[in-house]
Amino acid sequence: MEVQAYKLDFQTVHFGNGNLNESIGSFNASRLYSALFLESLKLNVDKEFLDLSKSDNFLLSDSFPLKDGEFYLPKPIGYPKMPLNSESTKETRRKTKKSKKLRYIKYTDIEDYVEGNCDVEKLDGIDSFFSKNTVVTKKGIDPYEVGITNFKTSLYILTIKHELLDMLMNSLQYSGIGGKRSSGYGRFTVEKLDIPNEFSKNIVINDSEYGVYMTLNTSIPNNDELDVVLPTAEYLLEKSSGFAYSTASKSLLRKQDLYKFVVGTTLTKTYSGNIFDVRPDGFPHPVWNYAKGLFYKLPYLDRGR
Repeated sequence: MEVQAYKLDFQTVHFGNGNLNESIGSFNASRLYSALFLESLKLNVDKEFLDLSKSDNFLLSDSFPLKDGEFYLPKPIGYPKMPLNSESTKETRRKTKKSKKLRYIKYTDIEDYVEGNCDVEKLDGIDSFFSKNTVVTKKGIDPYEVGITNFKTSLYILTIKHELLDMLMNSLQYSGIGGKRSSGYGRFTVEKLDIPNEFSKNIVINDSEYGVYMTLNTSIPNNDELDVVLPTAEYLLEKSSGFAYSTASKSLLRKQDLYKFVVGTTLTKTYSGNIFDVRPDGFPHPVWNYAKGLFYKLPYLDRGR
């Protein structure tokens, strides 16, 4: 498979996280997939896009920062693991506290970080380094507040090289991603980027080998994969929910909830995942939630995992 990146330059966005007056500085693969699918419907290529995305070699990541040509990755959950007796308890706690503030790490630093060889205090991966969140009051008969994000850096996403994706991404930049698009939020300019070989060689979809892997998207194993994945996974869960509009009933109906591993989850076995249909009961058509696994292979440290 050939992996490429799309560089996305936003101005102002509303990437909601449950509350209208809040916005975050990234979006997950499921949100991007939904936006791409809607774009494919407009262009009458929805069947082609669905077939492509269900193929075994298709991949789609969450969004990550791209600053001054440097690709950042999510911080791996559960790392670094300090060697026994290498430092005082006080020093270990100090590093752990600093590490908790990090959200992203340059891919060139990821190996040193995992092995505990990074000076955590010199890493620049906190949220405020990449974006700034503010609240805007919308005036009118019923005033309300909207959380918005202004970016100091670009974002990038990883996917496969394909002409259909080029067409959809070029179209999507004018439609936008996220909420409040009718107010002009979420539009971006897009540029294709090749990624370094030392980066791409560690990106895997489903690897039969034993190792240590980090998720590059918000995803979840299929039911028959859970027993293999969970025993060694270090993870947090995120609930994916929301509403879908039905033209038949002219109303918003609640989608089925889906709990997924957050990006940065670490594990020793990969999984396939799926594109799940989370349509409400009685809904006339599928509502897709993208949750296929994508992973970055980390250096393996045998410390009794």
